[in-house]
Formats: sequence, structure tokens, C-alpha cells
Amino acid sequence: MTTTADRPSAPDARTDGQSRRWWNRRAFSRTENTDAALMVGALSIVCFWAPGIGVVLGILAVIAAAWADRSPLLLGEPAPRDDAALAYGSGILGVILGIAFLAMVLPNW
Repeated sequence: MTTTADRPSAPDARTDGQSRRWWNRRAFSRTENTDAALMVGALSIVCFWAPGIGVVLGILAVIAAAWADRSPLLLGEPAPRDDAALAYGSGILGVILGIAFLAMVLPNW
């Protein structure tokens, strides 16, 4: 479950044998991007108590999962349906928990 990879067959890889720098790395496959969306969604669930951060991370997780499912720019087969459902579900749960926490806290603030 990695989100970055050094692949010499990538179109932006150097041809002189040097590895790419850390700032040029990105996830290449749909599975790697789905894993990243799942991690951001899990982080949104953990950070639901931080005002607004859980909501923002949850929205980013849902957007990242949708991009991993539908982007024509990514390589490889789509991620398994259960992984994609977990990515969507964790992002949505993070948004719901974040909004519920804000609704509970804002009247007392």
C-alpha cells in the first residue's frame, strides 16, 4: 500500500539513471490513489473534533476517491470495489462526524 513509486517506465522519469526527486513523485495507478483517498478519509474520521478540519479532509477524500475511480489519466485497473467503497465511506463518515461535532459545539461557543 504505497502512494509513491519510482518507475523508470514513467513518462517523466529521467533517462540518465538518476532517481527522481521526492517533489516529482506521484501516485501512478488507480489502486495507489484509492489507497491515498482511504488514508485521507481515515484521517478525517480521526480529526472530526478539530473544527472544520474533519469536514475538509472528508470532502478531499471523497473527491480523491472519485478521481481515482474516473480519471482517464491514471494507469492500471480500477481498485477493487470494496477498497473504493471504503475510501468513499471513510470520507463521507468523516464529513458526517465533523458536521455533527460542529453542530454540537457551535451553540456553546
